[in-house]
Amino acid sequence: MQIEVMQHTPIEEPGAIAVWAQEHDVELNVHRIDIGDDIKTLNPAAMDALIVLGGPQSVNDDDDWLAAERIIIRSLAKLGRPVLGICLGAQQIVRAFGAPVFTADEPEYGYQQVRDLASGADFTAFQWHGEEMAELPGAKQLYTNAAGTNEGFVYHDNIVGLQFHLEMTSAMIDELYASENKMPVADQPVAVDRLNAILDQLFTA
Repeated sequence: MQIEVMQHTPIEEPGAIAVWAQEHDVELNVHRIDIGDDIKTLNPAAMDALIVLGGPQSVNDDDDWLAAERIIIRSLAKLGRPVLGICLGAQQIVRAFGAPVFTADEPEYGYQQVRDLASGADFTAFQWHGEEMAELPGAKQLYTNAAGTNEGFVYHDNIVGLQFHLEMTSAMIDELYASENKMPVADQPVAVDRLNAILDQLFTA
């Protein structure tokens, strides 16, 4: 399998997803939108699957590539092919199907507790976003937090959105803090096994 990956900033790269891909003989075809890759001419029908990574942009911006990404997401949904959105990517999924993304009352930065609604258990994830997404009609919410926000969902079984980051390595997190002139914080255990389970279910099941 080949998975198309939309990358929007040098820092927020596939990270732990690349490790999983190597272990599963999956090829990641990374489109670097941040350095000018043009995705408007891509043919969704030729894609096996899609991962849309995070980034500092807002889905409410008017950039052509944001609209092109949403067209690809909707096209793959119609084709029944798997899509994973992380942070900005999850917000792109929500926006692609008509639900709003808006400025958060309390931006989330750093390690936070996220609740798995199926089990009721909390786990540690890394957050880095100032906007949040409404619940997508027809989607099943999978994750929330103490503020009760939409932290993740599954839509039509083949589309998953995660507001938080499980793919980020310690080096990526340190670089993200440095880019904002903030002091890095001590590493905390992140649920990489949960990320791998999501990838397994979406892309290899």
